[in-house]
Amino acid sequence: ATFDYVPSEPAVNEKPAWLSPWPALTRVAAEVIIDRSSLEIRDGSAQLGNVTLAVVQGGIRNLADRSVLALDGTVRGPLAEMLRFVNVTPVGQWTGQALARATATGAAELKLGLSLPLYELSASTVKGSLALAGNDLRITPDTPLLGGARARVDFTQKSLSVSGATARLLGGDASFDGSMQPDGTLRFSGQGTASAEGLRRAGEMGPLARLASSFTGQTSYRASLGFVHGLPEINVTSNLVGLASELPAPLRKAAEAALPLRYQTTLVPESLQAGQSARDSLRFELGSLLQAQYVRDLSGEAPRVLRGGIGINEPAPTPASGVHANATLAALPADAWEAVAGRMFNGAAPGGGGEVSGYLPAQIALRAQSLQTGARQFNRVVIGASQGDGVWRANVEAEQFGGYVEYRPARSGAAQAAGRVYARLARLSLPKSDADQVETLLDQQQPTAVPSLDIVIDDFELRGKRLGRVEIDAVNRIVGEGRDAVREWRLNRLGLVTPEAQLSGSGNWSETGGTFMTVPGGAASARRRSVLNFKLDVADGGALLERLGTGKAMRGGKGQLSGQLSWLGSPLALDYPTLSGNVAVSIDSGQFLKAEPGAARLLGVLSLQALPRRLLLDFRDVFQEGFAFDSITGDLKIAQGVANTNNLRMRGVQAVVLMEGQADIARETQDLRVIVVPEINAGTASLAYAAINPAVGLGTFLAQVFL
Repeated sequence: ATFDYVPSEPAVNEKPAWLSPWPALTRVAAEVIIDRSSLEIRDGSAQLGNVTLAVVQGGIRNLADRSVLALDGTVRGPLAEMLRFVNVTPVGQWTGQALARATATGAAELKLGLSLPLYELSASTVKGSLALAGNDLRITPDTPLLGGARARVDFTQKSLSVSGATARLLGGDASFDGSMQPDGTLRFSGQGTASAEGLRRAGEMGPLARLASSFTGQTSYRASLGFVHGLPEINVTSNLVGLASELPAPLRKAAEAALPLRYQTTLVPESLQAGQSARDSLRFELGSLLQAQYVRDLSGEAPRVLRGGIGINEPAPTPASGVHANATLAALPADAWEAVAGRMFNGAAPGGGGEVSGYLPAQIALRAQSLQTGARQFNRVVIGASQGDGVWRANVEAEQFGGYVEYRPARSGAAQAAGRVYARLARLSLPKSDADQVETLLDQQQPTAVPSLDIVIDDFELRGKRLGRVEIDAVNRIVGEGRDAVREWRLNRLGLVTPEAQLSGSGNWSETGGTFMTVPGGAASARRRSVLNFKLDVADGGALLERLGTGKAMRGGKGQLSGQLSWLGSPLALDYPTLSGNVAVSIDSGQFLKAEPGAARLLGVLSLQALPRRLLLDFRDVFQEGFAFDSITGDLKIAQGVANTNNLRMRGVQAVVLMEGQADIARETQDLRVIVVPEINAGTASLAYAAINPAVGLGTFLAQVFL
């Protein structure tokens, strides 16, 4: 039989239909005795969903007046089905919906007694006892698993108590008990141990589980859990003795060291009133080192942070809105913490809408005596950063750099996939290690992964060389459509200004039509070519060369170099074997100085200081200390790292020098033919001034001279 003991009611006239919350009993088998106005059930059994009711006794003493259905029985079956019965019937309301999101595995036995006044179901009562014998139980999806839970749970419509409960929790043993309080709340308390391995396996704890890869050992804790109107309140404390941390400073910790921890959530009483959205306050403390506090909205499926503050070696701020952070550190190992953040967020950018993005600060005030990144150490660092409308803004001040930086992420679906960086810096210094890291990173990235740039640096130092004021304007875009689309990072403007020279240029960095190259020691990757159009106006060539690290190789010299260069690889790393292009040279009024062997080799050739050893005549007064010139003109054509010229001409008071041939830039070798026409009389060099035609070879010129 099927017994619908509290049936639904159809609509009658203006009275709406009523859907019963009590599921019907199916496959009912029992001895039913009707004796005048009473109904008795003996030795009954039935099916309630996927669980079985056995040894059911009860009935209705008076069918005629104010009937009450009383049933006692034993329920056996999957614990998950029992939880479902609790949650879909009024029993769930009687228990404050404490188990509304609970899940479980394994079988269990429930002794249940129901008293249902059929004339007034709101006065129904329930009495039961549930025995857990090694079940796996999870109270909410984001709480750790209670493995092998053993407990006795006694409940009525007004009370609930748990006694003698034990479980395997976070890699250690835990024991707890609790009951419903007079105010209607459920309160549990317990203690246990947690291990680093157990934390790592607790994937529901998100970033904390991934952070546990830096932990070893285990520690004891005490915890309490309360349910108020079905909403949880949690309090966890521990001294963390026995748990070691390999996190970077300031969170590195030895196992034997004590570091008091407190994690607490408390419901805001005012928010529990009718018509209000439930809220709670979350507070996390790690000794005096770290404080964090948040106010959260609990009305949705997951808590949503309304405001909060984080303090490191400082009290946590309490902003009116948003999340702010204040930090004061003796040392900040930035690279180490960047690696930790990568593990916590599974390689994604923090704040990208993930599981903890709402807890991250939108405004940061940082002070650090030293900040270590790569091989660099920045001293006396002060950073004020904020985030709004998806844009990060920061004012940065340190001994090595300072200024304003702004980062705007790309819009969803935009071609500029890497966002945009805007910076106005008073100074910036990049040593060789940092520059090498940037070059390596660019070699591994697609052009669309490099952000658009709008950068001005008043005093820029690269690899120990002071390059003066630098201006960069670049955009990231996709040229073409469909299969013909090419990813391109376009340099609209490059400007570099020093007292000795001014460089202006433009160019692009893009893929070269889908061909491939093999990186030494690595896998094949798409070929990406950098192209630079440039013009260099020189006011003092000697001082410029000295600034660039060649030493005193030239005195004076002013003029211009212009042309186009291209190479395979990143824009910041000239690849000499693939370098191609052309350069026009026009320099006036200078002198090549005697250069040390091995330094500025090409300049050493141009200085002609080795000529006295090659000539029978004595020209030491002209060339030994370096050639003084009135002008240098010519054109260079570069292919695969080899520069060729057939019209390089240097004109001076004592002589005219003509060169043709080639120089291998990568190998630093030259194969040049040089003709020197000294000023012996009024006709020699003067003839060279008038007769040299850049379009003809040296042989033609010699014929002109002798004729």
